[in-house]
Amino acid sequence: MFLGIDIGSGGTKVILLNKEGKMIGSAEVSYSFDVPKEGWTEHDPEEWWIATTKALKTLFINNDSSNIEAIGVTGQMHSSVLLDLNGQIIRKAILWNDQRTELECKEVLNQIGEERFRSFTMNTLFPGFTIPKIIWLKKNEPENYKKITTIFMPKDFINYKLTGVIATDVTDASGTGIFDVYNRKWNKNLIDGLGLEPEWFPPVYESIEVIGKLESSVADTLGLKEGIPVVAGAADNAAAAIGNGVFNENKGLISVGTSGVVLVPINNRPAKELLTKTNSSLHIFCHALPNTWYAMGVTLTAGESLKWFREAFELEESYENLILNAKDVEVGSNGLIFTPYLSGERTPHNDSTARGSFNGMNLTHRKGHFVRAILEGVSYSLKDCHDLIKNIAHPESFVITGGAIKSEYWSHILSDVLGVMLKKSTQFEGPAIGAAILAGMGIRHWKAPDEVTNGVEEVIINPNTEHYFLYKNIFKKYQDLYERLSQNNVT
Repeated sequence: MFLGIDIGSGGTKVILLNKEGKMIGSAEVSYSFDVPKEGWTEHDPEEWWIATTKALKTLFINNDSSNIEAIGVTGQMHSSVLLDLNGQIIRKAILWNDQRTELECKEVLNQIGEERFRSFTMNTLFPGFTIPKIIWLKKNEPENYKKITTIFMPKDFINYKLTGVIATDVTDASGTGIFDVYNRKWNKNLIDGLGLEPEWFPPVYESIEVIGKLESSVADTLGLKEGIPVVAGAADNAAAAIGNGVFNENKGLISVGTSGVVLVPINNRPAKELLTKTNSSLHIFCHALPNTWYAMGVTLTAGESLKWFREAFELEESYENLILNAKDVEVGSNGLIFTPYLSGERTPHNDSTARGSFNGMNLTHRKGHFVRAILEGVSYSLKDCHDLIKNIAHPESFVITGGAIKSEYWSHILSDVLGVMLKKSTQFEGPAIGAAILAGMGIRHWKAPDEVTNGVEEVIINPNTEHYFLYKNIFKKYQDLYERLSQNNVT
């Protein structure tokens, strides 16, 4: 069996895959991150470890752990886990959706030059990335900055707790803002140019490489046998793609969890000349398989938008029942348009100051209109991402995954807005599955992900042509809305 662990923004999930690739058990522990100020998000990494141990103990109540042969870990990208000389956490991790570092991003790009920066990393610099957080720390918390000996990501911290090994992988390194994605190694020019210490950045592995073995003391605590191989693992989006069979250019991935993602693999190293012509908010990262990359657009508050609405108005009903309110609402929510910029926006605007809005409210609107407007608004934002990716790749279909997209109703809205065929897997959803597959590949049980994902039943969702053309017109209004609000400093 193979164990997959996913360190998510809202909870830690653990799963077991058998040697045939069937999921035979899972457990999850939920938590919430801290919001100390508007636009700031933080989390204590120790809580991720505590949640991991709790989830594993729950998993092993009804599942035998003695046959686990390898472990893979995945997790949220960009969030900065900082260790001191003694291997202790210096401060709470600043998360991927934290927006405090807009000034630091501008300073770095001005210092390096944006075109030169993109030639080094194949990306621009975003507030959510890791490096601007380190520069912010230097200016605002110099006492903590001086303690840094290691900078890595949430899944790397869990790997460290499991093995005692400090390491990262190419997918997570891609989102730091200081990694040469083209050549899959740290960029020395940027490290030196920004006055950072090279030893802060761990050795980088491919996602399927074994980095160490489970330590005996940890094995006893978790109820596992010591010495189990642990692979480097992958960032959550890359792992989710692997788990859903998305590693060739003919199939893309759309994930709607806390954030929203549109991802398409690139099987040949992309030409730098092509990338310089694309919107800089489109990410180009290393994929979880050697010699593979992916293009990705990100919506910062996707499922989180619906969660915010439910909590802000103290609605007691489940998400399923909340969405039922919208089922009789017509396409376009009777003129109500929602912009999901509750924490700024990544793609296509790269605007940390953007804010969400409901536009076009009138006396006929009720709760169902607002719910449908949220589902449509998030879908419009994902269409923004999809439209940029079409400049690089044209997949035949997209697999959809993520908790929010379990709603058949929302899935159909998304298909109609994008005008693409969507596939919902009956088994493979979520990064933890991908992490377990990478673990199996790490010990050579599987040679490729399609040995696991081929033959898995999929539900096909085709777009409604009439709805697609209606949404095309509304989408133009949605795009114009951002421009109008930003010009008036409302976003």
